[in-house]
Amino acid sequence: MKLIAHRGWSAGAGENTLAAFHRAAAEPGVSGVEFDVRRAADGAIVVSHDPPEEGTAALDAVLALLVRSELEAYVEVKEAGLTADVARALVNGGLASRAVIIGPVELLERLEGERRIRLGLIVPYPWQIARLAAAVRPDVILLGWNDRTWTRLAFRAWWSVFSLRRMGRRHGTPVVVGVACRVRDIQWLGRQRVDAAVVDMAEL
Repeated sequence: MKLIAHRGWSAGAGENTLAAFHRAAAEPGVSGVEFDVRRAADGAIVVSHDPPEEGTAALDAVLALLVRSELEAYVEVKEAGLTADVARALVNGGLASRAVIIGPVELLERLEGERRIRLGLIVPYPWQIARLAAAVRPDVILLGWNDRTWTRLAFRAWWSVFSLRRMGRRHGTPVVVGVACRVRDIQWLGRQRVDAAVVDMAEL
């Protein structure tokens, strides 16, 4: 199971910053990075989970760093109207072959023509997968996870009947789960044969 660092490598100061991506690139257990993008007031695409402030890293600067590494990029669109522009940036930045644009169905737009970038659909609840996947035709399915007890119980109860691996095969996509914050959760997800987990921990 691949481990994807949350918001660059948010275990440390400055999530979604160039420093966070440098930390991820230096961590041998990390296969990729997940990060958020928004549009700044001047129209530029920047890397930020919340409305961007002055000094927020530009997407192009992050891609220039990542292209020199072997990390995969999971780029989450946080606003409507970003999918095509982010796809263009990833192609121009040389990351098309190892990037996925991710988002919920209401923000993830279909790309016209030949799809050069994979699309990853974030699904809040397992019972929504079939309906939402039909709308987007995703290349990757991402399932939400957090550190609440009820989330862990719900996942274990649901996937004891419907396995994560079978679900991915049924839709012909890899399955990514995130965000996991505990070693025992990562270990459990690994036993379910998921393809990757987005993780947020001080150390692996």
